[in-house]
Parts: sequence; C-alpha cells; structure tokens
Amino acid sequence: MRQVIRILRSRIQYTIILPYLLLMIMVMLVGSGIAMTLVAGSWQERFNNQLGQVARNFAETLALREISNIAYLGQIVFTAANADTGAPAVVEAMAQRDQNGLALALRGLWTLGQSNENVSPDRLIVFDATGLALLDWERASSSDAPIRYVGTNLSGLPFIDQVLRGVQTPIGDSDVLGDKYSGLIAFRQSDGSDTLHFFTVAPVYARASDNGAPQLLGGVLVGQRLDRTLTFLQDRSQAALTVLFDRNGEPLATTAPASFLPALRLDAAQLNMLAEINEHGTCLDIGNLSGRVVTPVERVSLPACSLLTTIRVGDYEYQMVYAPLIIRGSQSGYFAVGLSRDFILSAWASSRNAVIGVTATLAIAAVLVGYWVARRITRPLDELVAVADAVSAGQLDRRSTIAEENELGRLSLAFNQMTAHLLHLYQTSRQLNRELRIESILEIATASAADLLPQTEAIAVVPSPDGWRFRLRAHTPFGYAPLASQRLASLPINGESQLAPYTDPNLTAIGIASALAVPLQQEQQTVGALIFAHPEPGAFATALLPHLQAIANMTAVALVNALLYEAAQYDAEQRRAILASIGDGVIVSDARGRVVLLNPTARQILQPILPASGEVYLHNLPLNGSEVRSELFGRPEQIVKVGDRFLTVSRAPVRLPDGHLLGEVIVLHDVTLSMQVDRAKTDFIATISHELRTPLTIVRGYIDLILRQATPALDAEQREMLEQVRQSAVAMTHLVNNAIMVANLDAGQIETNLQPIALAPVVEAVLRPLQAAFRERGVQVTLALPDDLPFVMADRELLKHALGQLLDNARRYVPQGRVLISAGVDAGEVWIAVSDTGPGIPEEVIGRLFTRFQRVDGNNSPQRGGGLGLAITRQLIELQGGSIRVTSTPGQGSTFTVRLRCAQEQSRAVAGQQPTRS
Repeated sequence: MRQVIRILRSRIQYTIILPYLLLMIMVMLVGSGIAMTLVAGSWQERFNNQLGQVARNFAETLALREISNIAYLGQIVFTAANADTGAPAVVEAMAQRDQNGLALALRGLWTLGQSNENVSPDRLIVFDATGLALLDWERASSSDAPIRYVGTNLSGLPFIDQVLRGVQTPIGDSDVLGDKYSGLIAFRQSDGSDTLHFFTVAPVYARASDNGAPQLLGGVLVGQRLDRTLTFLQDRSQAALTVLFDRNGEPLATTAPASFLPALRLDAAQLNMLAEINEHGTCLDIGNLSGRVVTPVERVSLPACSLLTTIRVGDYEYQMVYAPLIIRGSQSGYFAVGLSRDFILSAWASSRNAVIGVTATLAIAAVLVGYWVARRITRPLDELVAVADAVSAGQLDRRSTIAEENELGRLSLAFNQMTAHLLHLYQTSRQLNRELRIESILEIATASAADLLPQTEAIAVVPSPDGWRFRLRAHTPFGYAPLASQRLASLPINGESQLAPYTDPNLTAIGIASALAVPLQQEQQTVGALIFAHPEPGAFATALLPHLQAIANMTAVALVNALLYEAAQYDAEQRRAILASIGDGVIVSDARGRVVLLNPTARQILQPILPASGEVYLHNLPLNGSEVRSELFGRPEQIVKVGDRFLTVSRAPVRLPDGHLLGEVIVLHDVTLSMQVDRAKTDFIATISHELRTPLTIVRGYIDLILRQATPALDAEQREMLEQVRQSAVAMTHLVNNAIMVANLDAGQIETNLQPIALAPVVEAVLRPLQAAFRERGVQVTLALPDDLPFVMADRELLKHALGQLLDNARRYVPQGRVLISAGVDAGEVWIAVSDTGPGIPEEVIGRLFTRFQRVDGNNSPQRGGGLGLAITRQLIELQGGSIRVTSTPGQGSTFTVRLRCAQEQSRAVAGQQPTRS
C-alpha cells in the first residue's frame, strides 16, 4: 500500500487526475442531495405554515361571527322607541309582551342584519323569562320578509336555562366570559328534518328600580344556518375543504362533496389522540379569541392542539388539520380544514429553475476546483521563481515552503539549502538589533559563530573606571571565568573595523590558541573590542573569515548601542538616586499631564490620594492651592492640604531649547509644622488680647468714673495724670481690639452680609464719635458726598469698621490742617477718598503700608497706633469685593481711596468671598 501511495505522489499527472475524479463524484452526490432535501423540505414547510394559517383564519372568522352576533344582539336590546313609526322600545315591548310591537321594532334591524355579511341571521328569537318565544323569525328563501313561527318554546335547553338563571359563562375555575352564550342548536323543520344553526344568545333586563335589582325579562337569540356559516368560513379562511364534526367524530356539516365524507370521518384512534391533545395542550377558545394577543409566529403555525394528517379521495390528495371546536369554554365538537397537495407539486415544478441554478453552480464550482488542482502544480514553480527573485534582491528571509515528495519538493529542498546560510546571517542581525544587554548580544554572536565553527566564543572588551575589562556571556564555559576579573591598562587593538589576529596573555593563560578581534567604534573613537576565541590553533580558516566578518560587523554595532544604553541607564540611576535623596516631593509629568516620575517623598506625601493601580494624571491630584492669609508672622501663600499635611506647590515647565514643551516639574514642600506654629501664634495673640480687654475695660470705666465724680477734689496736675492714664487705656483697648480682629481674620471667623446700602449714613455714623477728637487737634473735617451717590454692595458693620480705621488713622497722624472725605462713581464702582494735609508717606514705605506692623519711620507721635489698622482695613474691604490704594506726597499729605461695587453690578460679583480656613 505504501508503495502504491509513493508511486501516486511521484507523478504530477496522478496529482491532477485523481483529485478531479473524486471532485466530480462529490459534485453529483452533493447536488442530488441538495435538490431533493432542501427544495422538497422547504416547500413542505411552507405548505404546513399555510395550512396552519388557514386553520387559524377559520377560528378567527368564527370568533368574528360570534362577536358580530353579540354586537347585533346589543343593537336589538338597546333599540329605543320610534315616534315616527310608532314602534316601541324592545325592552318595553318585551315587558308588556307586545308581540306586534316587537315585530314593528325589529323589522329594520332584521333588514340591517341581512346586509351585514358578518351577521346575516337565519333565525331571530325573542323569548320571555319562561323561555316562550314572543317573536320567532326565520329567513325566507323567496322574499325579504321573514317566516314567523308561533309557540316556539326554548325552555329546557341548557344554554337558555343558564341565560334565564343569569349564570356567567365559565372558562376556568374562577374566570367568566359574561352572561352571553354561543354554540350549536338544531331547529326542527316542517318536513321533520333538523337544521343545525350557530347561535348566540343574550339576556334582556328591565331597568332597575330605585329599590330593587334589574328584572330579567327574557332573552334574544340570533342564529345562522351551519351549512351557510361553514361556506362563509371557508371563503374567509381560503381553505379547500371545511368540515364540522360532533363530539363522536361524525360530520355535522361540510363544504366537500358527499363522496369525501367516508375519508373525512374521524376514527377512534384520531378521536383519542385529539382528546389527549385537548387535555394536555392549550386549545384555541373561539369565544375568547377576541381578547387573545396573537403573535406573528402563532399566525403562521398550526393550532396548539391539532392533528395533522393526509387523506386521499380518488385521484386527489389533501392535507388536513383537525382541532377541537371550543366555543366560550365548552367543546362543541371538532373542525377540520384542508388544502390540496397539488400545491406542493406545482411549487416543485416552479422550483425547477432553482434546481437547475444549483446544478449549474456546482458545475462551475467543479471547474474552479479543477483549476485549483491544476494550480497546485504550477503554483510551486511560481513560488520558487518568486523566492529566487527575492533572494537576489536582498530579501534573505524568504524561504520556499514546498514540502511535496515529488520533483518540485526536491527542487525546493535544494534551493533552501543554498539560501540557509544567508538566512542565518539575516536572523542573527535581527536578533542583535532587538537586544541592548551586552551578555545577550554575546550569546547571539557566539551561537552564530559556533554554527560556522564549533567551540568559537565571543568576548567583549569594554571600558571601566580603572581601564578595560572583559565581558562574557551568561552561559560561557567554566574555563573562561578568570577573564571576568582581569583588567587591561590599554586596548591593544585600534584602527579599521576589520578582523585581525589578536594575542593577549590573559587569553593564552586560559588555553585560547586562536583569536580574532575587531574594534568597537563610536564617532571615529575606539570604545572597546569584540574577540572571537577558539581553543585550537589555526582554527579560523580563510574561507570562514568573510562570514565571521559579517557577524562581527553586526555584533560590533549592537555592542556600541548596548554601551550607550548602559551609560544612559547609569545616568538615569544617578538622577533617580538624587531625586530619592531630596527631602521635598518631586513630581514629573509629560506634556499630556501624565505623571511619569514620583520620588519617594512625593509618593509618601500623596499616598492617601494615589490610586492603587493605573496611570496618574495631574488633573486628578489636588495641586491647586487656596490662599491662606497668615500675615501676622509671614506673607500669604498658596497652600494645598493632603490628608493632615499642608504643602506649598512650586511648578515649572520643562522645555527644549526650541521651546517645545516636554512636561512639567512640580515640587511639594511640607509646611505642616510652620502652619501649626503660625496657628499657635495667632491663637496666642487672640487669647492674650481677649484676656487684656477685660481689665482694660475695667480700668477705663473706673478712670472715667473718677474724672466725673471727683472733679472738685482733684487739682490740674492730678486731672492731667488721670487723663493720660485714660488715653493710654483707650489706646491699649484699641490695640487689643485690632489684635482680636486680626486673629479672627486669620481664623476665617469674619462673616460678610453683603447688601445694597447707602454710603453717606455710614460715613456720618463713623465720623460722629471722632468729631470731638478732630476739633481738639485743630483739624477741620470736610464731608463732600454727592446727593445722587448710588448704593454700594457691602456689609454695613465691616464697612463702618474699615472706614473708622481710616479716619482714626487720619486723626492720629494729622496734627493740624484739614481732612476731606469725598466720593464719586467711576467705571461702575463707587469710590470714597479720605485726603489729609499730614506729613505724607515716603515712597519706599507705600508698597508695604497695608501689611501688618508697618509704621512710618520718624513718626514718634504718642497717638500713633500699633501698625495693624491699615492691614485690617485692606482685608475688610477685600472681603466685601472692594479694593484700597494710597497716594502720597511727603510734606503735603496723603489720600486713601476705597473702591466698592455698585449695587446694580452685584450680579457680576462673587458674593460672600471668604478667606481660606486652615
């Protein structure tokens, strides 16, 4: 068997002929199977779906007939009296047993029902509460006038008794469909035969009195002949055959010829099967179909409990579906609808084109596959040519993949052997280009050289702090290990990058008999050497030198890159060590804001907010600080709070010389201790100030009391001394109050209530207690406020305090002259200026005048304050969204100008600006 297979594989003609013959056999088998299976199965499925739709149409049309009957009965029951014709209302006629009145009232409805194909009554009976007919009409075949029967008695019929007793139609243990009933009923004709009708009956009640329930007057029954109903249902459902059976399987009515009845009759086995399906399945209730939601899938499938079978009558074959006939929860028998199977045969005839198309497609596929088989022979030849061209063009990685056992396979094997060496060099180059570690590069170079000459070892000589040293690969033989500890004072090889014989006592000492070396050069400087060593003398034959030279050139380039990489890594480690030793936190980000470096201090500081994994971006870090005013002992700073730490943030962009942004460097300085010390100082000042204010208040009170009550007993000198004590106590109280205000400002305890206020009353209220002091110093105060000055957005109490500080400052530093208080409107803001003719302020002092504890040098007035008033004024004005500035000319006076927002501009302001609480 193996011999036969070998012969078949050795000849190209066998490779072509045998697969093609197998393909043709497969095409015939597959084509026949597809034609018989897919086409026949598809049309049978469509036929079954159509038959299911016919059965559902039959049930739905019968349900529509019942719904139409109920609507028709409703029209009858609710027919009112007609004054034009003299017809009474139907309910009144029944209550009075007026048979003629009923006939007159129902004449029009009878005619209307005949024109409605969904009703088309064949029998209409109005009966009283005992079941005796008050009116009994039947359709006449020869005229429009109905045939009237007298004496019809419906009592004793189950459905009629239930209507007269008011029983609800049951459909389950707890659900009912109402007090209407439908079903089949037989009426005895004059010739003694019975005629089956499909009927619907409903009760009729008289209107309820005020004190009683509605009175049952009787009922109304409408019916249609079963044979006419069956014809109507068949037309609507588009069935070829329609049959109704009784519960024993005997036909009650059918649209088929009489010769079909023996074949249509249900036998015992079919009846048992339908009964079992009816018991365990969910059958369609005709009387409840109007309230059932029918999905598209149900509309194209057979009824839920049905029996599908095929009958043959003469030369015709029909497919029938049998199902229980359930009307308003009660089974009245069975129904069957059928279609002729000629439909499938005609469908098969119409699908011949599709079968022909499939066959043609398979034939085309056979041709294409035959072409593919032929190409299996020519494609290897094309591949060999393409590989040869690629190798000639320098693409040394191209290899032939032909693995046949015939002539083409042997040709491919020979070609691959010729290109194997070139491919080996190419793969070595690619491996070297992917490596940046010297040991890995030497591993690749050794493996490549050993393929040419076994036992060849690649060794590198690289610079070190104390000269040059040998570097070996990780898996070097044990005998080369002493070289790792040797140092060379100089590199004995230099010049062109060509392999040259190399002799070194360190190599000779470990048994190296042959060595070739090539220098490693970077920018025309020798930075090391590559050595190929072998234990045998004269091992490097001349024929090997070109191949070794190619390997050496590639390895030398890779080694130079590795040396540069090591130097860069060393520099990076140095920088990381420097960053790690910095006490402040350092964050480095790229141009996109992604954090690329965190020194240990920064990582420790930000540990509470750093994510457990994933990248970190600057916008996710709370690095935008809030201004903390700590001007009592320092300047205001932007402070960031992380956990329980307070940090200052310094940011600087990192740019290339050409201006290109590389990223940003952020330095975090921990000022938690400074903040704590500053807060302790502020709390200390606040505590001392509060403690001093109480005794000072007592001292002032007693001195004022003494000056008022002991005036006759005091001489002028004593009064002067007490007055000086009082003034000192007042100054001390003012200083203590200012210190308390400063502490409250630093603690963020000053709340603002901005609202529109008039400026003039505030100024007058501030000036009033100071008028006496100005008069004592001989200072004239002039108030020049316009009458139409607009309201300002301010806090009344804070504004009074700020203006009071300015006027008190003028009182202290203006020994004589005048003070002018003026105001106006400029650029949507209200300004108020306090101008004096005092000594003025030097220019070098103006820049720090509004900081704390700043006073003009040389002013030794006993009235001068502690240097806090103007600083407090500035902060209070800024809290209200305003600003203050000063202009001064030494020797001529000073002007302090406060600017506040107009009340109508309040929507542009940020209301309630608060200092940052630390």
